[in-house]
Amino acid sequence: MSDIIIGRNAVIEAFKSGQDIEKVYLLNTMRGEYEVEIRNLCKDHNVPLAKVPDPKLNEIARNKVHQGVIAYTSPMSYVDYKDVIAKSIAAGKEPLLVILDSITDVRNIGAIARSAYYFGCDGIIVAGNVSGRINEDTIKASAGAILQLPISRASSLFTVVSDLQSLGIKVVATSLKNSIVPHESDMTGPMAIIMGAEDKGVHYKVLEIVDEVLKIPAITDFDSLNVSVATGILLYECSKQRGS
Repeated sequence: MSDIIIGRNAVIEAFKSGQDIEKVYLLNTMRGEYEVEIRNLCKDHNVPLAKVPDPKLNEIARNKVHQGVIAYTSPMSYVDYKDVIAKSIAAGKEPLLVILDSITDVRNIGAIARSAYYFGCDGIIVAGNVSGRINEDTIKASAGAILQLPISRASSLFTVVSDLQSLGIKVVATSLKNSIVPHESDMTGPMAIIMGAEDKGVHYKVLEIVDEVLKIPAITDFDSLNVSVATGILLYECSKQRGS
């Protein structure tokens, strides 16, 4: 069964029927009532929306008539991150979440999910409209772990940070500047770790609103790690501090 939904009516009906939609691609020159309807549906369901040129849509649709819109179905059902936190607290745990900020490489997403599950993370929040699409490659890279974790979505990272902080969750991010090393941070309480996009990292405006900014120290002058490796290091430090 194909994971692609092609055409205006088909995409609208997929939303109305409650089907889990992973991502929507819309013709970047489209205007009018349909464009507004799709944009609002994506916003209401926290579905990433990418506006792309016609050649991109033709490539995805393999030159079938797409009417300016294509959607991918999701291999999983997404959950509300507030429900994930409530479940963790009810179980007597200190919630631990990983937030992915516009990470595009599906293999990185899968590898992060594998580490998150290994270290007992409560869930992952995928933020941003340009994040990679969770698909078979993601599941394979995670060794199936991503199917065992609650996964949430959010269009606005700023809203997520504000929500988590209001719930008593300490939110940290990683950066190469003005940072403290992980072992100097108290990771024993409720916590969420933001991992930024592969090429740009966490946006500077996000760094201004988080509770702490962390930097993994390097022995050499090589100043960066793969985002999935960095996530594993930080989750190990969390695990060590929590004595688990």
